[in-house]
Amino acid sequence: MNMHHISRIGTALLAALCFSTLPACSSMPGAADTSGHGLDGTWIQTEQIKDFPKTELHFKGKKLRFKNLFGASATVEYQVREKSADGTIIFIEYVHKVKRGERVIERRDMRELLLHVEDGRPILSETEIEFDGRGPIILREFLRKQDFIEGFQSERKRRLNGAPSIPTMMPQE
Repeated sequence: MNMHHISRIGTALLAALCFSTLPACSSMPGAADTSGHGLDGTWIQTEQIKDFPKTELHFKGKKLRFKNLFGASATVEYQVREKSADGTIIFIEYVHKVKRGERVIERRDMRELLLHVEDGRPILSETEIEFDGRGPIILREFLRKQDFIEGFQSERKRRLNGAPSIPTMMPQE
């Protein structure tokens, strides 16, 4: 048996193991159970950032119409990238033309949103990696229009964003 064949068998076994344990993970205390919490509907940014207009996300089927995201408004298809005990990762890619000097170029902007549930409330969190040692942080959060609370912050956002950064230099003695 060659290594490629063994690798394919190992990958298949790992996938089977992951899929067989996901339902168990979803029912663990504190795990995010996003079943029954579809995206369809309007989601509104919960916190005002400076003078920027709040972002609105309108999901319908596999389409997302956004306002004030990427500095624009448009409709795109979104992808469900990953489902885990933490929630469901939604991937958004917006390809558009921008003028750079005399040239017009194609620009590709991307965002990842995490659909998770806290206290029965579905939340969309825009995530990013912070390179100051904290790792993942949450930039913005969105609640459904009917569940909207001005200034809302999830426990996940408070925990991730409140973690101390790691100094890049050690003090000299």
